[in-house]
Amino acid sequence: MGIANLGVLLVWVGWWAGFTMITYLLGNAWPLVNPWRTLGAALRGRLGSEWRLSRPYPDRLGSWPSVAGLLGLVWLEVVSPLAANPRALATVVVAYTLLIVGGAVVYGDAWFRRADPVARVFRLYGLLAPVRRGDDGGLSISVPGAGLARTRERLDADDVAFVVALLWVTTFDGLVVTTAWGRVLDAAAPAPAWLVNLVGIVAGFLVFLGGYRLAARVARGTADTYVTVGFVAGWFAPALVPIAAGYHLAHFLGYVVGLAPALVAVAASPLSPPANPSVLAVPAWFGGLQLAFVVLGHLLSVWVAHARAFDLFPGRLQPLRSEYPFVAVTVCYTMASLWVVAQPTVGGVAG
Repeated sequence: MGIANLGVLLVWVGWWAGFTMITYLLGNAWPLVNPWRTLGAALRGRLGSEWRLSRPYPDRLGSWPSVAGLLGLVWLEVVSPLAANPRALATVVVAYTLLIVGGAVVYGDAWFRRADPVARVFRLYGLLAPVRRGDDGGLSISVPGAGLARTRERLDADDVAFVVALLWVTTFDGLVVTTAWGRVLDAAAPAPAWLVNLVGIVAGFLVFLGGYRLAARVARGTADTYVTVGFVAGWFAPALVPIAAGYHLAHFLGYVVGLAPALVAVAASPLSPPANPSVLAVPAWFGGLQLAFVVLGHLLSVWVAHARAFDLFPGRLQPLRSEYPFVAVTVCYTMASLWVVAQPTVGGVAG
């Protein structure tokens, strides 16, 4: 990783790892600090009416652009030298800026609600956080996960796919740095690594999504309800977010702690950074924390699913019966995360 470059450190350590942690641990401040939203709104106000660029967001697209965008961004992170090459990273940031700002100029805030994968990731993680901003602009504090448990939003198939994609790419981001995945790349030779990673990220997403859809189908039967499979899947999908957050925290906390001194040192002198910034060696007991975060995410997931089941189904037995398949699939997801955390990584470090 290019730890002597401020841009690289800010993107990966300060933003993708650190700011994401702040979002699900404290609250979602991204709508307030999102530079692309601010720029898009300014340009839309100036150009939208003069050039007649403003359009309503096409419902037929739904949230599928954000699903493809999230998978594509993580795949690009894996197959390209973005983590170490400031020029490559700058190129991707400029391309992303043009795409997101262009969409905001044409479609307005709907672009961030439906198509921008980054804004949608932070929105979901913000529902997990104990601090939330209400419609009136005020702040409220509750137990972690309460926003996911209380929301009355029933997700459509495209939104369900995005939640599953968030869970999968968080797992895949950790998987690709393990020696186990390195053996997969070696076994697939002479197929290029970029192709193997592309097949892996798409296939893994489809497996995760298929498993979740199967759980929803079985849950409809165990609950003995006339509610459709699609409705059941959309209703319980928010319960997957804590698993993604738990694994993200397990994967990135040591990464942030280790590279925080480098970020401070380079930020203090960005034009003439130290050639070899100091990094912290993460103690061995961090491994126990990683396992604890994954398990905690799973427990929050079960609690959210439990609360939502009692909001949807009457009585006492029907909600409990509906949870059995979702508990089973979340156990599978959590076991996958625990397995990845336990694997040795390339070079002995994660990130």
